[in-house]
Amino acid sequence: MKKVIFVALLAASLSGFAQESKKGGVDKMLGKMTTELSLTADQQEKLKPILEEQQALKKDSKENPDNAEANKAKVKDIKKRIQAILTPEQKEIQKASMKAKGDGKKENEGNE
Repeated sequence: MKKVIFVALLAASLSGFAQESKKGGVDKMLGKMTTELSLTADQQEKLKPILEEQQALKKDSKENPDNAEANKAKVKDIKKRIQAILTPEQKEIQKASMKAKGDGKKENEGNE
């Protein structure tokens, strides 16, 4: 189950960054997380550098495909660090959100 959540979080984060990178990237993603999860100011402060690191890894993987595999372990660490900052209630909200997004993607994939 944790792997499913991780994959959904990663997919949503990476696709979000791809779409938002030219429009504020980390700040926009942090704003979205703040709205969806009701993050506190302290959580926002802790998450921002982690999200910046995640964005840098995504960019590195895209620019240097040879690094993509090595970056997967780093992404797992980032996911753990994000989860450590969230409350149990926020984790449940995030889990439900990722599941909803994942279900929609699966339906769309079947239509292609």
